[in-house]
Amino acid sequence: MSVLNQQNQQNQSSSKHAVLSALQGSDWLLDDDFESEPLVDVEEEINTPSTAKAKKPSAKAKKQVKPVTWADSAKPAYDVSGAPSFLTPLGELIEGIYLNMPNDVYHSLNALSSTGAKTFIESPAEYYRDYLSDISRKKTTAQRDTFDTGTYIHELCLEPEGFNDRYFRDVVPADLPDAISTIAQMDAELAKLGLPVGEGKDEKLQRLLRYAPKTNTVTLKTIKDIDAELEKLGLSKTESKLDKAFRLRAANPCIEIFDLIQHERRLKQGKPTTVVIDEQEVTLYGGKRPICGVIWDDAHRAMNTVRNHREADAYLQNGLPEVAIIARCPRTGMMLKAKFDWLRFDNMACDVKSTRDTKPSKFKHQMEDLNYPIQQEFYKYTASLVGIEIEVFVFIAVEFIKADICQPYELSAKRSHLARVELMKALDNFVQCRSSNRWYGWSKEDCTMVLD
Repeated sequence: MSVLNQQNQQNQSSSKHAVLSALQGSDWLLDDDFESEPLVDVEEEINTPSTAKAKKPSAKAKKQVKPVTWADSAKPAYDVSGAPSFLTPLGELIEGIYLNMPNDVYHSLNALSSTGAKTFIESPAEYYRDYLSDISRKKTTAQRDTFDTGTYIHELCLEPEGFNDRYFRDVVPADLPDAISTIAQMDAELAKLGLPVGEGKDEKLQRLLRYAPKTNTVTLKTIKDIDAELEKLGLSKTESKLDKAFRLRAANPCIEIFDLIQHERRLKQGKPTTVVIDEQEVTLYGGKRPICGVIWDDAHRAMNTVRNHREADAYLQNGLPEVAIIARCPRTGMMLKAKFDWLRFDNMACDVKSTRDTKPSKFKHQMEDLNYPIQQEFYKYTASLVGIEIEVFVFIAVEFIKADICQPYELSAKRSHLARVELMKALDNFVQCRSSNRWYGWSKEDCTMVLD
């Protein structure tokens, strides 16, 4: 595995101090009047081997042993036989640093995560609802879309290899402005042709034959008979929007219909198969998942925004993505887990945050609202348990809705310290709640609060 050589590591250490020095001047470094000063050629300072500035190394220097980094202790999440490296034969977690661990596997690990810690700090009762109770509330479509965009931005920024083998851009109505795309438009076209807007017996029979052309129609004398046959095939008794589009196309082959064009382009990717992803059925085409064209464009634009920001791009070098760590907390005896977006070989950590607004005052509010300081300190603490001392933790914020802006941020030493104190207190409280099985709301005691 490639690691930084000794001289490069020393150079990075000095650049790290330059990063810290350049970003000092505010407790948060996120004040409204904060103006970022560009780092002293960060890309060169962080990434350029010092051999470019030093004399040619001697033969003796060339024989020096490369420094040991966390990467030398890291293991693939699965061995060559496909067995998980992070589990004992009895299914117990093994402490360590793991690479290439799928997200769904990571989330399923029986260990406390930073998200769980943040939820507990918000309210033990909320933690109980989300992690221990059997109550489930599904995300809305808008929430899923926002989450998906952030997920794809992460993949493109951190693990772009094979992205086009896993996904494809799904066509959207804006790509085909001349095509009709609503049921009302299709109904109007059917009416113009003198055809029924709704599906009658003949239309229903034709739909059945389109899906099952060898069906014996002799016994199908009524709509009820046809419906029964459709149900046997696992088909809906009512006409879908796509079915209506097929019916309109059969009557007027020249008309452009968005749903049909989208359907045909999907089939060009390959045979459709249905799988379950994040508890939802998803149709893949040729093994690839369609991504809404708007989300696809947003994610690619955000990736370019990050990579075109000189300092952000420099941070996301000389390391590995999605580094998972499992460790036992000596303070509580609990197993902890963390998964770094990007962990550099010089122990600098980066976390990519897609956000609605990268403006310092706005992002500061989001940082407090979503408790990023606790996330940072949880990650740093968990990493320290396996021997990785994180000295610099950078949040790379990127927005794509109102504008395309990337802005890296770092917490001050003061804010980081406060978060560490809060985290340690929360871990102690967590143990108490777990032992007593009492997951309280806003007060440990049942009481009446007075609001002023």
